[in-house]
Amino acid sequence: MKSTWWGPVVAGMVGLVLFIGAGEEGGRSDAQSEQIMEVVIRNSTFIAKQAPLALNSPVRIVVRNEDSIRHDFGSAIFQNTQTQIEHNGVIAYGSTVGGVFLDGGRSATIHFTLQRPGQYEFKCSIHPDMKGEILLMSVGAV
Repeated sequence: MKSTWWGPVVAGMVGLVLFIGAGEEGGRSDAQSEQIMEVVIRNSTFIAKQAPLALNSPVRIVVRNEDSIRHDFGSAIFQNTQTQIEHNGVIAYGSTVGGVFLDGGRSATIHFTLQRPGQYEFKCSIHPDMKGEILLMSVGAV
């Protein structure tokens, strides 16, 4: 069974919680496929759609800026993690990628593997009121 959840939209912020569990179905069809999280930027607000994600499995975040102005999607979750970003036909990769700037109407895809639980903020560095949180925790630790 695949479930989805839309994060609450409150004053330019969205908070989302990703529950991590080893060997569980999560947001994937098998152990080798990428887990997918979608983030839409609309009215200077992050709106996230996701399913539970598993540690040590590939993740793909698709970010779409539906506003007419430029925004940034950045997070410390990408630091010290091998990350690949596809944007406007260019692929950037490495362990020092911090995020991506998106002009209005543009999108980007971010690939990485979750290796450590924790609390991670994502934000727009251009608009400080735009931020959200990803809480990665092991279901077994609860």
